[in-house]
Amino acid sequence: MKEKMRRIVIVLLAAVFAVSLGGVVYQRMRYGENDRAVSSAREMAGVPAAPRSAAPSEPAEEEPEEEPAEEDPWADIDLEALQTVNSAVVGWIAIPGTEISYPLIRPQDNETYLTHSWDMTATSAGAIFLDYRVAWEPRGFNTIIYGHNMRNGTMFGALRDYRRDGFWEQCPTVCLIDGEGVHYYDVFAAWEPRVTDVAFQPDVSTEKSRQDFLDTALGRSVIHTGVVPTADSEILTLSTCTNMGYATRWVVQAALRTECSQ
Repeated sequence: MKEKMRRIVIVLLAAVFAVSLGGVVYQRMRYGENDRAVSSAREMAGVPAAPRSAAPSEPAEEEPEEEPAEEDPWADIDLEALQTVNSAVVGWIAIPGTEISYPLIRPQDNETYLTHSWDMTATSAGAIFLDYRVAWEPRGFNTIIYGHNMRNGTMFGALRDYRRDGFWEQCPTVCLIDGEGVHYYDVFAAWEPRVTDVAFQPDVSTEKSRQDFLDTALGRSVIHTGVVPTADSEILTLSTCTNMGYATRWVVQAALRTECSQ
């Protein structure tokens, strides 16, 4: 009887191991599918191989010889090439210094691209996409952008790093590329709002409600960057899950550089 029980336990443990291993293999296959889709997008769009920080460099101590102005590599991204695959691609979003560098989708709902990549490949990693309610051209006060918080750090997984001391100094800028060119946004807040909070309201119309929006973000932020947007600023709210349930989200917010003070 003991020998029989021992064999049953071994069989059960082997079955559990096989199921667990299968789950790991399946997840890696899913990651692989998304990696291939993203790599294809970057190649098609001509994305810079090593995204750089958009922060200005320190001046040299001695007067250097005059050199031609450096072209912004983000300006050469070919959105039209991506739009031949999916017409819902409206831009590219990147945070230099992180893995975040992806096509930006304008969807017809907030569900489809939770389970599909930019090229409509089925993947648990999803895509980076706008809240379908937000205005795009021209953009409104609060442009909300979603992406999964992947365990391997891809998609919007790097947003969680803004909890770490000193991270925002290394990665202070969000680059948004659209048909009009390159737009730089300076990070000013990182916090955990409830899904019903003002951070997820795309239509913040009055000056008072916009100021309340900013006061809430700055007051609850875990980082203090010195960037102080105004009620006339254009805000990006980058949102991802916390892996702690569905009631809250983790957001990083940035203001269009020409419309914020420091």
